[in-house]
This record gives sequence, C-alpha cells and structure tokens, in this order.
Amino acid sequence: MQIHQIGGLEFDANIYLVIDELTTLIDAGTSESFETARDGLRMFGVTPEDIDLILNTHCHYDHAGGDHNFLRASNCKIAIHELEAGLLEKGNQTITFAAALGRKFEPVDVAMRLKDNDNVRLGKSSLKVLHTPGHTAGSVCFYEPKNRLLFSGDTIFGDSVGRTDLETGNGAALRASIERLLKLDVQNIYPGHGPPVEKNARACILNASRFNYL
Repeated sequence: MQIHQIGGLEFDANIYLVIDELTTLIDAGTSESFETARDGLRMFGVTPEDIDLILNTHCHYDHAGGDHNFLRASNCKIAIHELEAGLLEKGNQTITFAAALGRKFEPVDVAMRLKDNDNVRLGKSSLKVLHTPGHTAGSVCFYEPKNRLLFSGDTIFGDSVGRTDLETGNGAALRASIERLLKLDVQNIYPGHGPPVEKNARACILNASRFNYL
C-alpha cells in the first residue's frame, strides 16, 4: 500500500491517495480544489479517471465537496458512514457547512454506507472503519493495523482535536472517541488538516485526551 498526501491548501482538507489494487482517496477536498488535486495526482502517475473509491471521513464540504468531480470523472464508488449518507445524496447545504462557506454541495450517489468495524478491502491491505463521532455525528477514522496507520479526518490532528460547535458536533462524544483511539496500536496518523504525525502517534492521542471538548 502506497500513501501520498495531496491538497490541504487554505481551509481545504488533506486528500490522501492510497494505491493498492484499488486506487482510493481518503476525502476529496472541495469542489474548487479539483484542478489542484488533479495536478497532485499527476505527480504519482494517477488521474481522476483512475480513482476507484472515495472514503469520506465525514460530510463537511472541505472534505466531501469534491466528491462529485471525481464521480463525474471516473464513476468511482463513494463511501461514508451511514448516518451521513443521506446528507451527501440530498446535497445538504447546512450540516455539510457548505452554505456557511458560501459554497454549494453537489449531491452524489453513495455506493457504500459504512458502519462501525466494517473492513474495506483495497487489495492486499484493508482499512477498518472506526465510528468516531464528536466533530460530526457520522465522523469515522480508518485504521490499518498491519502498519499501524490511522486516517483520522477531523477527529484528531497533530496538535489538537476537531471542533464540536458545528451542526451534530458533540464534546462528550468526541471525548469517548479519543479514548477509543487510545486503545489502538498506532504509529502514524494522517489527519484531515495539517501534517501527518509519524512515529509519535501514541503521544499525540494521549495529548488529545487531555483537551477540554465541551
């Protein structure tokens, strides 16, 4: 499994390109960043037409607003937690935070409604779905146990945690989610914003457990 980070400009979320038998994106950024994402993919010999699957960590526009661009380019499968699938399919403008940003969330068909402890097979590797509510009700992390990798979305960053004051956010739920992550054997974290945390992920999660989420 190869992992490459692209995107992440301004308020745009990080996009992670995961290359295995399936060519997968963890989050797709905003619609406006599609051309930048295309350039980033090209650096690794990949085009939007090559994408097989998009795994969304949650429904916010800066993470999932670009889904429709990739869907149009490649007819890839879109996946998100079952609690937020309807928001993507209806093009919800409020809970996705698109309206607050002055943007429009384009509806997409969701092919995979993820549940806690699902395993998404990418080829030789697979990602375990961890439902980690708090930032949003349907936030998830993706865990690869063999290499001890965690794609954390906006649940946890290198030096902070996701905010809980937006629609469906919940501080108590986020605290429980961080405590769950503490039980994992994690070496590297690939967050939704900011640089990856390499070889010191345990300390990062432990530090996050001390935050005041309320």
